[in-house]
Amino acid sequence: MRARGLVWVVVIVLIAFAAAWSYAQSLQVTPVTPTVLSGADFGFRVEGNRAGTPIGTLVIKMNGQWVEAEIGGDGRPKRITSR
Repeated sequence: MRARGLVWVVVIVLIAFAAAWSYAQSLQVTPVTPTVLSGADFGFRVEGNRAGTPIGTLVIKMNGQWVEAEIGGDGRPKRITSR
């Protein structure tokens, strides 16, 4: 009886480990050749792919070079009021 319970615990732990491993694999980013999708001076540099979703960086063109853009403030949306 005790051995049967131990077997079930081992099986459950192995299933949980396999599920966690497969989930972690789906989160990995597949690198691609960096490509800038852009307008004249503003773009998005695609640097990878995670489960079909492009991963990258916002960039702007300064002096003919694409540089990473940094969003000002704390990055949180601001409430717009009518006052």
